[in-house]
Amino acid sequence: MAFDQGSLTFRICRLPQPMPEDTIDRFAQFVAPPLDTVTDEPSWGWVSPRHLLDTRIDETTVKVAGHYHACLRQAQRKIPSSLLTAECRMVELSRMAERNVEQLNRKERKTIKEEVKQNLLSQMPPQLTGIDLAIDNSENLLYVTAASQSQLDVFLGFFTKTFGFEPIPLTPDLAAQELFELDPQAVPQLCISPENLMQEQNSTLGQNFLTWLWHYQESHDGALPPSKLGDFSILIDGPLSLVAEGAGAFETSLKKGLPTISAEAKAALTTGKKLKKAKIIIARDEGDQWVFTLDADEFVFRGLKLPEGETALDNISIFEDRMTNLFIFQSVFFGLYQKFLMEMTDEKKALDYQNSAREWIRNREAR
Repeated sequence: MAFDQGSLTFRICRLPQPMPEDTIDRFAQFVAPPLDTVTDEPSWGWVSPRHLLDTRIDETTVKVAGHYHACLRQAQRKIPSSLLTAECRMVELSRMAERNVEQLNRKERKTIKEEVKQNLLSQMPPQLTGIDLAIDNSENLLYVTAASQSQLDVFLGFFTKTFGFEPIPLTPDLAAQELFELDPQAVPQLCISPENLMQEQNSTLGQNFLTWLWHYQESHDGALPPSKLGDFSILIDGPLSLVAEGAGAFETSLKKGLPTISAEAKAALTTGKKLKKAKIIIARDEGDQWVFTLDADEFVFRGLKLPEGETALDNISIFEDRMTNLFIFQSVFFGLYQKFLMEMTDEKKALDYQNSAREWIRNREAR
């Protein structure tokens, strides 16, 4: 499953309270139903992280190295539309021939369709999808592979049904409130365009953060503030997506060549666009790298590649190593976010950044 191996696309949620002592029993209470009961309506339930058919829920399957690791499975039977249309037409033609008529009325065609659906449905194999979670009990953090809002809504609803409380997705606004007790409305929307000096009102907190991070990286040669976890550096890379509300082109996407130093990037920043999405590389002095694409509006981390661990480790040790690297990643990321929030809510530092960012844009070398 997702947290065991490979790259990760996920969100981070804060748990408003510790997981209960009977967590495993609650997972088991809402285990995924047998596949022979699945209909054309989606059914949800927990399975172990080993695979989507594993409904064994116990200490050995969903608790790994002090973390909870499970999967919310959706099962649904679907009939391909082309197959349904063909089967219905066969029945219609047969009945038309029996009665020697050229067509059937709408009511009868609807009845035929329902009969065909019932006959076909049991023959269709269930389609399975899953949303994986990993819970860091020591930090009260939940990592979940629900990238879209619809997936997140389903996950949060079922998690709440299972445990009686709802995780808090750490979007830019909620992260400011939950992690740093800061009102996101207190962060000014600074205009950093050297030509458009009007105060901007429509860029999101996440867009302002990612744009600030781009400026910070280039102004500090990529070096991040000292950390107990090691010495880190950061690099903003393409593809880039810059956006702005208002007249003209809403979004600029830059992919080929060197997007960060392109003439198009300078033009987009000059017209007041903010960075919405970018590839980011965070590196530590030991040679470890975390490579991912950040969707700044929601703090969705896409395609995160974790540092490579020792290949000789057993499965439990590999999972523990990956969760340690996730902890380091979120610590560095939210440390940067806190620095941004603290600077933007300090009037003098915010003004210094605004002036510096305007010069940064004005003097960029465009290629």
